[in-house]
Amino acid sequence: MMQFEDLRIQTRTGQTRYYTICPECDNTRERHKGARCLTVNDEIGNRWYKCHHCGWSGNLDAQDKYEQVRADSKIPNVQKAFTMKVRDYIMKRGISIKTAKEARLYESQRGPATIIGFPYFMNLTLVNVKFLDMDWKKGNKYPKWTQLPKKIGTKIIPFGLQNIKTHNDQGQKYNNNILIITEGEWDMLTWKECDYINTVSVPQGAPSAKSKTFDKEFAWLEDKYVISILKDIDIFYLAVDNDAAGRVLRHHLSILLGKDKCRIIRYPVGYKDINEVFMGDEKKKLLALGKKGVDDCMQNSTSVPIAGVIKASQVRDDLQKLRDGGFTPGLGCGVEEVDFLFTVKQKLIQFTTGVPGSGKSVWVRWWLTEMIKHNDDLGLKWAMFTPENRPVAREYAKIAEALTGMSIQKGQHNSMSDEMYQKAMRFAEKHFFIIAPNKTRYEDFGGQLTPDKVNTLDSIQKYLVYLKKTENIFGYVIDAWNKIEHQQPKWQTETQFISEQLDRMIDFNDYWEMFGNVIVHPKKIEMTGENYRMPSLYDIKGSSAWKEKADIGVLIHRYKMKKYTNDYNPLGLDLGTCDEDEKYEVVEKAPTIIRTEKIRFEELGHENRVKMEMSTWGRFSVVSRAKKVVEEKEEEIAHPDNRIQQSKMFDDPDDDDLPF
Repeated sequence: MMQFEDLRIQTRTGQTRYYTICPECDNTRERHKGARCLTVNDEIGNRWYKCHHCGWSGNLDAQDKYEQVRADSKIPNVQKAFTMKVRDYIMKRGISIKTAKEARLYESQRGPATIIGFPYFMNLTLVNVKFLDMDWKKGNKYPKWTQLPKKIGTKIIPFGLQNIKTHNDQGQKYNNNILIITEGEWDMLTWKECDYINTVSVPQGAPSAKSKTFDKEFAWLEDKYVISILKDIDIFYLAVDNDAAGRVLRHHLSILLGKDKCRIIRYPVGYKDINEVFMGDEKKKLLALGKKGVDDCMQNSTSVPIAGVIKASQVRDDLQKLRDGGFTPGLGCGVEEVDFLFTVKQKLIQFTTGVPGSGKSVWVRWWLTEMIKHNDDLGLKWAMFTPENRPVAREYAKIAEALTGMSIQKGQHNSMSDEMYQKAMRFAEKHFFIIAPNKTRYEDFGGQLTPDKVNTLDSIQKYLVYLKKTENIFGYVIDAWNKIEHQQPKWQTETQFISEQLDRMIDFNDYWEMFGNVIVHPKKIEMTGENYRMPSLYDIKGSSAWKEKADIGVLIHRYKMKKYTNDYNPLGLDLGTCDEDEKYEVVEKAPTIIRTEKIRFEELGHENRVKMEMSTWGRFSVVSRAKKVVEEKEEEIAHPDNRIQQSKMFDDPDDDDLPF
């Protein structure tokens, strides 16, 4: 077996890769004599050398191994001129004869067919050839593209690998070595034609877009010789076809080569590959953009997208929607004053707070039924985790009353008829799903839940995912946060734990495209006069994150206590002899104040308030309107299409889903 010493190449014990003097050209050099311009790779099974000055190269382990490949290739020992037929074919592709010769393309015959050979070299050793039948027509015996059979010992490596230049004549590595990787030989030659030296084509094209495994398509990246060449490349430019198969190729190349080291070559709209950019396509009516078009593609290359980093081009469709329709409000409940305060969209989260007894659950329940009715064409569905409102039948009964404004109990004033009750139940069955597991009745989701963890946030989210997949719920209500069985680590502060849990819910909503409304109790609120003051989101127990991380923050409050005084004493009490608690009455008709303290996105609503009156059966009506800015009214007049559309539900006499 030939050794490096046989070729007068200096060796270095213990070194696999080194640079030394080239014995072939050093004695002919007038300048830089003694320059270490010869790269030597002394790796078992992959011993090769290459001079960066004179081009002398070879592979000791391959020079004898591929004799059969050379014999079967019919490649001429001395390059011959192409016939006019081949010259015209190549030049119609935009490739000059000079570029074709540099790539060692050659011409041969297979019976009457004219064949162009695309030789694959490992340094100067021919290791494979792909053949293009210029006369191929559908139905021919042979396919259009063939290659030498594997049984004669061919090697699968990229086309053009031998021409990669990464070092100067003195053997010094260039800074920022690049390599353009194409999907086919013609694209590789197109880049060469445009003066991009370091260009190769993958050996076997792109894999099928339907492939699930890739046992062969990327095996060449594990070849020792290929690895030893690519180790000197700093940036890979992936110039593959802009189709499904090309995208699969690009995706896997970026993973195997390293996404941080890859750039994506993108083509103008309508163009499939770089040869089409260079030469155009008359059938597609695509203009030839020439070398400038190719240069523009290189200059406009982009980094490989990674999860968590989003560029404008990746949300092009969403941007177009914003351009066409602007920043639109979310879904409302159809009550103008409430929709002025806030509307909702999936992926967002709302926190609702208020002192105990202020009517948070009642108001949210009414808002849900109104929202479903107002957006009847969407068929909205909601999940509810409401352990405070037990038993479950009571919650469904309250939903029916909020929906109808009537009592569920028979024989009472303003009670539902049997027909209306049945319609209300169909409405509840279609639009609401109450999550109410307990230690004896729960879904373990394949052993993931145990009896002691049925009401944890993890458990609730598993139920929500199930309902998203099976019922496509729009969102959920958690009433209330303190009823969740929290699993706070002993080492973690309450502030840290709550902040982490809120982030978890925000990420959950974003991933599963749900809207979440979490009802939260505030800490103990002080009295201001006769009543508790209205709390803030900052008053919620545990963390300021309740306000900081909310997309929508709603406060619900009632000033429902009234103190008897000399000026107000409808019962004629002797105030001097009354106990202090006897001097107060509960004002049943005290209005419910709805205030938005946090609106993250201005198109969703406004920070403002409205007073509402609650009926006996959990329905609400506006007492005083939230003050609207003049600009808002002017905007509605100028752009009436942006106003929230009124529900058509009540105009449909055939709708048996609702009790109206």
